Formats: sequence, C-alpha cells, structure tokens
Amino acid sequence: MRHTKHFDKNLYNRWHRRFDNIAMVDIDQVECCQIKGCWQPLALVETAYDTGNYYKTTTITKWLGEKANIPVWLVFYKKDEIVGGDSLTFKVRQIYPIYGDLKAISEAEWVSYLRNLQHKHYLEKHCDKKDEIRTTYPVSNKDIK
Repeated sequence: MRHTKHFDKNLYNRWHRRFDNIAMVDIDQVECCQIKGCWQPLALVETAYDTGNYYKTTTITKWLGEKANIPVWLVFYKKDEIVGGDSLTFKVRQIYPIYGDLKAISEAEWVSYLRNLQHKHYLEKHCDKKDEIRTTYPVSNKDIK
C-alpha cells in the first residue's frame, strides 16, 4: 500500500455525514510491521497539514492506542521549502502513553522513529514472522533509542 491510486478520499466521509444517528472517525495512519504476514500495528498517527493551528482532536485515536497498547502521535507536516522536492518538515506530539510537548523535528528524525518501531517490534520478539527475516534487523537493543 506504499503507492495508492488517486481518488477523492473525502467521498465516503461526506456520504457518511449525510445520515443522522451514526458516527465515525477517520484514522490517518496505522504504522504496522513491514514484514509480509505479520502486519501487527505498531503506532497510531493523526496527521494534519501545518497551518500554524496546532490542535486536532485525538480522543478516539488515543483510546484505541490505549486498548492496543501502542503509541499514539499527532503529526503536523508541511513541505520543506529549504530542501525542496518531496521533503517535509514536522511538528510532533506524542499523545500516548505519555502526553508530550509539541516539538519540531526533521524528516530524518521522524523516519528514524518509525524505523525504530520496526526494530523494537522485531527485537522484542513480537513479530510473527521474525524467523523469516533474521538478517533484516539489528541484533542488539543499543540500536533502539
């Protein structure tokens, strides 16, 4: 699902809102194990384009993260005008298990965090398919920040 087809992602949301007495929340991102056949959720992420308004409701996403015992993040992003291309800048706040301060981080730092989720999942032996990918991940906890 790395590359998705372009479509009106709000079509279903608009359809759903036409009806009374039903409710839904759109979850923006479920970071999952990259190993085919495992796919366990590793974190939930709510995203919003960075307009300078650093609020987005995360109540249900936080609740789901608590139930699944996985971290929940709120991520604001925008194009990195200095680097250009497809690069982004980020302001992130951890919502669960610790509610943290909003902090600016680089693209490399966010990617490193997401990769560390994969490493931790593998090292703690939660991956259902870990024996199939022995050489893909680091061999010690020192690689996890």
